[in-house]
Amino acid sequence: MPEKDCIMPYGVRPCNTVYLYDGSRAGFYCCVYESVYAKELPFGIVPEDEAEPTLMEQKYIAPDREKARRVRASIPKKISPRALELVETVFLSCLAQKELAMLRFLLLGYERGRRTADMLGHPDVAVLLNAERHLKSEQNKLTGFVRFSDYDGVLAATIAPKNFILPYLARHFVRRYVNEDFLIFDKTHKAALIYQERKAKIVPMENIIFPAVSEEEEAYRELWKRFYKTIAIEARENPRCRMTLMPKRYWAYMLEVEEEL
Repeated sequence: MPEKDCIMPYGVRPCNTVYLYDGSRAGFYCCVYESVYAKELPFGIVPEDEAEPTLMEQKYIAPDREKARRVRASIPKKISPRALELVETVFLSCLAQKELAMLRFLLLGYERGRRTADMLGHPDVAVLLNAERHLKSEQNKLTGFVRFSDYDGVLAATIAPKNFILPYLARHFVRRYVNEDFLIFDKTHKAALIYQERKAKIVPMENIIFPAVSEEEEAYRELWKRFYKTIAIEARENPRCRMTLMPKRYWAYMLEVEEEL
């Protein structure tokens, strides 16, 4: 049967149209609305500012607050709360073509209902579960790998994660440093988590240049490096194990190992 005649879950048909949207989560939900009511599965869904020239038809899906609200409300109602959690987590992931994967999952969910998120062997479900697992693994690692420095009473750090995990780090570090002002700059996604006066927000930030550290901060850095080296047991060194537990791509922003790069 020709691909154009294939009917996907929830009665949609594949088409050669690429949806363009504003890159927001609400904008993505508007793409879901368009797919469901136009009965079409787009060839791709791409943020407008990332779109490349193509011979395929492109359709811009304008953001619409009411459409986005209706789609989001339909997910826990028609599928399950777990499905909503999964989609909103994967939206922050580095999964390639994540929007199309999320749409396929939702279309399946609208057809299969509450058991969808438990269909672990289904490819449209497994791809999202793997993306969620990757994001949460990176989140867990960076709760321990973030290295703050003190700049005149403000703690600041730089990270370069694959996934957009600042919202998850916010929950962890706000609880941990509730009485401190701090900033975490995400170099990959050009954004920063700022916690000041007991209020946290994530803002776009192209770059940041930190001031020179004080002599006191430099002394603390040296103490931390010395502590790291002192507690190491030479007879138990296992570079492969260390690379598994502490991947090298994090080292550039970890004081104790940056010299080994």
